[in-house]
Amino acid sequence: MKTFYWAVLAAIVVTILAVLFVPGVDDFVEQVFQRYLGRTAR
Repeated sequence: MKTFYWAVLAAIVVTILAVLFVPGVDDFVEQVFQRYLGRTAR
């Protein structure tokens, strides 16, 4: 279970760094989050 939390933390950090430093990634991340949040909201 501890490994799962470290993997989630690593994914969040990589996502934040990609959004900050790679142009165009923020739109992709926003689309992915809206897709998953839209499914859970239904």
